[in-house]
Amino acid sequence: MPLYEFECRDCMKKYNKDITELSKSLDKKTAQKIMKRNKNFLYVEVQNIKNEKTIFELGKDRNKGSKRFRYRMEKDKLLILELVDFRFTELFFQDEEIVDVECPCNKKCKEVVRVFSPFKAIFEKRGGLKDRAPRPGDPVQWHKEYKTMKDEEQASNWVGQDHLNQYFGNSQHDGSYGSE
Repeated sequence: MPLYEFECRDCMKKYNKDITELSKSLDKKTAQKIMKRNKNFLYVEVQNIKNEKTIFELGKDRNKGSKRFRYRMEKDKLLILELVDFRFTELFFQDEEIVDVECPCNKKCKEVVRVFSPFKAIFEKRGGLKDRAPRPGDPVQWHKEYKTMKDEEQASNWVGQDHLNQYFGNSQHDGSYGSE
């Protein structure tokens, strides 16, 4: 039985719009305007790729529970973002009914949808001779606790381009940002 989680499409669309605006004009003034308008942007940094020097940075980096993204931009620049995650950390089975779902980023979001969780099978010693992945009969709490632990471990990791493209689409300078 597959596991599901929630995703806030409203927050995702706002991120895509603001990232597109920021990528068109990579300057501190635009970044300040976006961070003021969208409080879910926790950190913005632009670096020169050749000499790895920071051109500017805004906000505090290494925030707990945030997702970190890196964009390679034109003119040898690297855009580094830390955003509040628009995916919920709670897992549930297909048959479970969840009522009154609120986005953790913004309680006013209306388009919160249920999506398949890419969270993989969990291997853990359960006291027997053989280790096994949890089955649908196992408690959901086992999945939730392990996923929370892995999310905390991943919170400070850098995210690669493949992972970034999964959420924000192709950023290969062909004018397309996002999946729509």
